[in-house]
Amino acid sequence: MIVMKVKEIMNKDFIEFSPNDIGGEVVQTLYKKRKNYAPVLEDGKLVGWLTSLDLLAGCKHSKIEDLMLFIDEIKVLNENDALTGEIIEEMIKNEDIAYPVTNDNDEVVGTLSVFDLLKFYKK
Repeated sequence: MIVMKVKEIMNKDFIEFSPNDIGGEVVQTLYKKRKNYAPVLEDGKLVGWLTSLDLLAGCKHSKIEDLMLFIDEIKVLNENDALTGEIIEEMIKNEDIAYPVTNDNDEVVGTLSVFDLLKFYKK
């Protein structure tokens, strides 16, 4: 059986935000880029995860740090992790649309979404 790694499927063309970005501006960027999620980085390191649902609950004038999920509240994948059925089952069970992907230096290098998985398995 061939074992796929996260980096073989992940999306490397992701957008990122800062904890100090303002909700209204982030909403516009997500809309223009047609994205529903993004990592939140500070000094190049992952500090949180933002989804469009988080923004719906917040205010367009709020800072992202007040709306995002913090790193200890999310699953973070490493690009060299094996893409297992367990990861896919967890995404489905928790209704998680995507996860941030980091390298061994904890730098965000991509995102893995259910859409990336669907594109890959549709081939």
